[in-house]
Amino acid sequence: MMKPTGAAKEYRRVLAVQWADEGVKQSVIAERLGVTQGCVSQWVKRAQEGGKDALKTKPFPRHPPKLPQAAIPLILKALEELGPQGFGYEDQRWTTQRIADAIATLTKIQYTQSHMSKLLRRWGWSWQKPKRQDVRRNEAAITHWQQEIWPTLKKSGPGTE
Repeated sequence: MMKPTGAAKEYRRVLAVQWADEGVKQSVIAERLGVTQGCVSQWVKRAQEGGKDALKTKPFPRHPPKLPQAAIPLILKALEELGPQGFGYEDQRWTTQRIADAIATLTKIQYTQSHMSKLLRRWGWSWQKPKRQDVRRNEAAITHWQQEIWPTLKKSGPGTE
């Protein structure tokens, strides 16, 4: 079962209080709405003390962003221009931790890896998986297998009789 949204929760509270005003028992209301009797009791009490406005959904408090909005383009430009080597890394791979460290170097603001990932998505940066090849890879052997061995195996396989 999905969790109700803010509007659905508010509707449920208003409905519960309306039914209580009509004389429906709180236990019956709780059963109808799939909540505890204590919830219904609190909603009724809240409506009595603060009116219907007390049943409204309140916005979820959010932390203000650490980085000022105006600083974001400057930081992204610095990350692009300097690259990882500009921040002391020996290769050109950006990781969420490296970007978080670079932002801390530029602004003294610390971010965790998981939050950095969310910020990068919000800023339109996507993660890139570096293309890696085994250092032991033998291109000549692979070509020989593809051109000589595989066709022979394919011809002599089951169902070729």
